[in-house]
Amino acid sequence: MDGVRRALRVVFLIAVAFMMQPAKVHIDELPAKESQKHYSWDRPPTIVMCYNDFPMYLLYRAVDFWEMRGKEIEGIIPSGPIGLCAVDYIPNTIIVRRAQYDQLLPDQLAITRRMSDENGKMVAAVIIFKQEKLHYNLIIEHELGHALGYGHVNKHKHIMNPYHERMGLNFWIP
Repeated sequence: MDGVRRALRVVFLIAVAFMMQPAKVHIDELPAKESQKHYSWDRPPTIVMCYNDFPMYLLYRAVDFWEMRGKEIEGIIPSGPIGLCAVDYIPNTIIVRRAQYDQLLPDQLAITRRMSDENGKMVAAVIIFKQEKLHYNLIIEHELGHALGYGHVNKHKHIMNPYHERMGLNFWIP
């Protein structure tokens, strides 16, 4: 039954991606050190994995981190179909991608693009990771936090601290 639900979700997301009218969205590209704005989702997003050899146990660990803090994820599509992965963004979805050559600056570990509507509600998000940075402690939890709507929090040991060496497991929104 779970496989049938997953297949229906994939078909639905592909249909939405190709039939949707371009929405008026604001794109907030992180990690701008000054970006501290927080957004919220109307309903839990689905994560679509478009990064072929991503270590999925790290994603599940990050999802657990956020679910233990009250955030909801609708589901995870571990191997996104080409049709889904070919579009820039999909409403109510977080897409995870591998960084292309020179897509990120040398000191960037990852980047999250958050799309929101004019009311400050999350529409979609795209997380782009550098392969060689995936195993940095808490980087996936941090970027998933951005995709869930959180901006940076300049507090020592906070998961959303913009500086990797100052991140920790603490989470609260000031």
